[in-house]
Amino acid sequence: MTSDADSRSRFEAVASGWVGAVGVTVALAALVAWSVQARMDVLMASPFPLGVDGYFYPIQLRSLVEGNGLAIPASPLSFYLMLPFAAATDPITGAKLGAAVLGALVALPMYGVGVQLGGRRATGLVAAALATVSAGSMYLTIEFVKNGIGITVGVAALWCVIRALEKPTRGWVGVAVAATVAAALTHKMAAGMVIAVAVPAAITEAAGRGVLRGRRLIYLLATLGGVAIVALIAGLVAPKRFLSPSDLGLVVRALGGPIEWDLPALVTRNLRITLGHEALIAAGVVVFAAIALLAEREHTVGRGLQAMLRVRRERRSPLTPGMHTAAWMIVLLGVVIALPVLDVHDPQGLGFRLRIAAFVPMALGAAIALRLVLAVLPTSAANGLLLVVAIGLALRTPGRRTEGAVMVHPALVTSAYGLTSKLQPGQVVIMPERHLAFLIGWYTRAPVRIRPEGVPKERRVRVLPLGVFIGVGSPLDKQLMRARTAPGVAPPIGVHPRHPNGMVLVPEATWDWMIERLPPKARDHWAPWPTI
Repeated sequence: MTSDADSRSRFEAVASGWVGAVGVTVALAALVAWSVQARMDVLMASPFPLGVDGYFYPIQLRSLVEGNGLAIPASPLSFYLMLPFAAATDPITGAKLGAAVLGALVALPMYGVGVQLGGRRATGLVAAALATVSAGSMYLTIEFVKNGIGITVGVAALWCVIRALEKPTRGWVGVAVAATVAAALTHKMAAGMVIAVAVPAAITEAAGRGVLRGRRLIYLLATLGGVAIVALIAGLVAPKRFLSPSDLGLVVRALGGPIEWDLPALVTRNLRITLGHEALIAAGVVVFAAIALLAEREHTVGRGLQAMLRVRRERRSPLTPGMHTAAWMIVLLGVVIALPVLDVHDPQGLGFRLRIAAFVPMALGAAIALRLVLAVLPTSAANGLLLVVAIGLALRTPGRRTEGAVMVHPALVTSAYGLTSKLQPGQVVIMPERHLAFLIGWYTRAPVRIRPEGVPKERRVRVLPLGVFIGVGSPLDKQLMRARTAPGVAPPIGVHPRHPNGMVLVPEATWDWMIERLPPKARDHWAPWPTI
């Protein structure tokens, strides 16, 4: 009888495990599929790429499809991950498909990390739901595709790191190192986030296991030093591809902005968006996560919280020292992202990108905070509650999915097409606005630069947009009209279908002629070539 009862109990446990695994697999597959569809609905609403850097990705993918490598220096892995989509369709459609699929796949590593730090499958599902359908994740898919893919790869690397902390075998350590390298090859910010969590967590785990002694300590220090030297050399040789010493300045500048008490906002000259107040939500979530972590420690504060919250010690799923440190680093990330002094005015700056990525500590912080729920409520009640929360989050999260999206006006596409017959072989287009520079590069295949320095004057040709550079009725606007009829001056060529100065091709000699004849104040503004 006892044997039959034990066998039945083991069978029920195995069956329950299989049912749970199948249920989670179905839930994650449905979440990813729904998220891909939602992202593609937004991306395919326009036949043109979306976002400030929209045409940057088709340019890179077209170059890869044609076998020429990357056209513009950048961290390479994200483009190779998108390459199969471009090869199966075309560079523009492939970029959209890659952005949607690789952005939605963040659900999988989020689930993995959420399970490890939260202690249950249900906490992993909550983390996956929060991240996948977040407004910030959608914004990255629309505006900063490489950043969004970097988050997916970075969280996957974080999952491997935490798994290696839990089971520090050679195999898992090797996988964690390889995944961290993959994050570094995908996006700088993602790599920085992984390193910020992984290094202190690994050191804490090694110290907790008592292995930081004698030769092992020397080996660890030598390894860290060697990795730092390799990373420094890579950054110096290819600063646009890898983390470099110059990126430290981005960190300093990110924390030195004007104080913005409107915590969730992203603020630029032409943009103020909130992305569902996710930065503010993340700040609140990580506070509860910190309480959950404190309640697990055997010290005065921890025991006081355990007594007050009636934590069932035998029900807690303990974290290893390294995992505990990793959880605290995620809490710290949530706090930094919500700081009012974070400079979010520059869309290309670190502060702006960090504020968008608030969904990362929001989701993982929620998994950590829910450890308290698991420690206080009965298992069935806790799991049921978390499943309801995960489903609710998947169905409805705050924030508009198209908030802050930059669309391409068809007139600008027509203008870029018009330039193809006006440019001469060997000419380099100097365009002061990043978004239009990529657009022109896509349609004309001509080399395009933001700054004129380093380009021989005889090869330069300026392309001036009206709205963001010339300005309607400005001295430059009037000078462009005069240059069209001035004797001995190569006339500016308008290519915009609706305005003579909507987009103008200006030979370098004509540009110099106009600058010399501008009023002093206007000359001081335009002569340095202000870029956007």
